[in-house]
Amino acid sequence: MAYKDRILEVEPLGTEFVPEQARHGTPRALFGLWFSANAEIATWMVGLFTVALYGTSLRGAIAGIIIGNLMGFGLLGILSTFGPRYGIPQMVASRLAFGWSGNALPAALSFLAGVGWFAINTVFGSYALQSVTGLNYFLSLVLMLGLQIALAVYGYNMIHAFERVAAYLLAAGFIVLGILTFSKANFGAPFNSHAPFAAGGELGGFILATALGFSYAMGWVPCASDYSRYLASSTSARKIWLYSFLGCAVPCILLEIMGAATISATGNIDLSNASPTQAINALLGSGLVAKIVLLTVVLGTLTSNCMNLYSGALAALVVKFPTPSPRGPLTIAAVFAVITTALLLVAHAAPLAILLTAATTALIVGIAARFSLPRWQAAIFVGIVGALLATGGGHPDKTAALYTDGLLLLSYWASPWAAVVFVDWTFRRHRGYHANDAFQDSPAIRPGTLAWLGGLAASIPFWNQAWFTGPFAANHPQYGDLSYYVGFIVAALLMLITRKKRTAAADVSA
Repeated sequence: MAYKDRILEVEPLGTEFVPEQARHGTPRALFGLWFSANAEIATWMVGLFTVALYGTSLRGAIAGIIIGNLMGFGLLGILSTFGPRYGIPQMVASRLAFGWSGNALPAALSFLAGVGWFAINTVFGSYALQSVTGLNYFLSLVLMLGLQIALAVYGYNMIHAFERVAAYLLAAGFIVLGILTFSKANFGAPFNSHAPFAAGGELGGFILATALGFSYAMGWVPCASDYSRYLASSTSARKIWLYSFLGCAVPCILLEIMGAATISATGNIDLSNASPTQAINALLGSGLVAKIVLLTVVLGTLTSNCMNLYSGALAALVVKFPTPSPRGPLTIAAVFAVITTALLLVAHAAPLAILLTAATTALIVGIAARFSLPRWQAAIFVGIVGALLATGGGHPDKTAALYTDGLLLLSYWASPWAAVVFVDWTFRRHRGYHANDAFQDSPAIRPGTLAWLGGLAASIPFWNQAWFTGPFAANHPQYGDLSYYVGFIVAALLMLITRKKRTAAADVSA
């Protein structure tokens, strides 16, 4: 209760329900929070990849970016309304559709996604800090890690306050980059058939640009209500949706278009394997303006990563099984070992790398599923895991490629997950809610688990990325990557059918 709106106090709550007496804040604060989280270099790189990797024309990239972001962040706005309604983090609310045990797998994926993006963004930010200050990579990395972990440890109020102030500085820095980019860009730049993953012509490029914009948004959806759950339950749902949607869509659309325009603005230099720092230097050189933009990159890394770490820690706590039996943690650890091994085999990784990565992934997930920690300790745990991954980021070109592959893989699970949660919400939104529905009264498996797995399985033939190309995508490259939409639609239909059958059965029994 004493926490309320205090900034310099460690948040005491983790995955617990936030009581009404502890609620505070206004929905307007969500705009600054989401703006800062997305006004960062990873967003800019999404736009750059649409052209540098997939050869999309600039006009096609712009259209795809706008459509993908509007769809993805429209959904994020809806899930943000769960915060004041339910008073719990997003992955806890996911139990309403998945059940306690069924929710463990998507929660673990959300936890690993938070760790992964934290590590990759830290590498980008550390290189930017190194370029500006002249410090070596390791020292730059230590500074970035320390600041990010401190923000996540303090928690909800500190993150909101930091993001609110950072929004003004980030807007100023990216305005400078935007003016210089758009003044040099060729908006008539055509489809580039010589790009590394160019396939399917203009239509394929447009669909891929749409998919990239949508998939980036899907990366944030699993933590949407984490940052609105302290708002009073009477807070206007329309205002929550509007401020969350605009806070995400405005910076993402502008920065992704800016990234796409960078290719023609740099004279079509090959940036397909470039790190953000290399891409900025290609556009701006190494003078004062470049240093200002690189400082913006550093700040953007902090704003994005403190949220990746915070939500990753909450997701890690949600993975915890309710019984002391080791069977659940061992099972989910084994599942992730198999998934990791399969992905690395497809990617033709070395046998030793496969063994070490699969064992490490299983160990991390198993620990999260077995042990209970206070939220601030979980943040440190996730930060340490991400730090260990980031220390291996000695090759920025490889890190950029890893970012692209990770972004696409992330959305493959998140898209059907979001569909299940959305359909479940449509059935619940006019009903009363009790906190126990997501805690001790939650059954082990709910229908959403099977609907999610069904949607994910249906999307596999449509996957189209560096590590794996499904049969449909291989035979029909002109359609780009349709997996996000197929997974979402199939999962939503399965969930809709199941929910309607359950409602009909309940009516008959009554």
